[in-house]
Amino acid sequence: MSNSDLLTWKVVYVSSRQEKKVARDLEKSGIENYVPIARQLRQWSDRKKWVEIPMFSGYVFVKPDLLNYDRVLQSPGVVCYLTFEGKAATVKDREIEIIKSIESSGYFAETMHTPEDFEEGEKVLVVEGPLKGQTVDLVRKNNENIFLVAFDTLGQSIKINLPFETLQKIKEEV
Repeated sequence: MSNSDLLTWKVVYVSSRQEKKVARDLEKSGIENYVPIARQLRQWSDRKKWVEIPMFSGYVFVKPDLLNYDRVLQSPGVVCYLTFEGKAATVKDREIEIIKSIESSGYFAETMHTPEDFEEGEKVLVVEGPLKGQTVDLVRKNNENIFLVAFDTLGQSIKINLPFETLQKIKEEV
């Protein structure tokens, strides 16, 4: 790591639903980190409740010094640094400030869609996780919030369960 990389924001990929825990562990180790949080109204069968969820599912921003760079990877729940062209991807301070201002403004107060907005048979875009950017077919709703989706690769159709929050409706061409 060069001197220009010291004390720049980087992104680590973390295990599923471990963002807040990883952030607490890094904080205890004295490593500066940031997990943007969004408030979302969730519906249960008997009530609605506001919950706090990470804006970027599976990611934590970190600002390690040279001594703590490898220590970040040793934190439970951290999988790896997000890389770009073989190096740890960096995020500009200004971009972090923009994310913080979006977080404080509450722009992400509710999800854009509910499970009821999706229909079996339609094509949707995956916006989070390993299939991010992939267009998939909605096969069926398996439970209240989980959909079975299918996509084709290597001449095979693969089916996988995904939470509705990871899906986005595709705008129809007029």
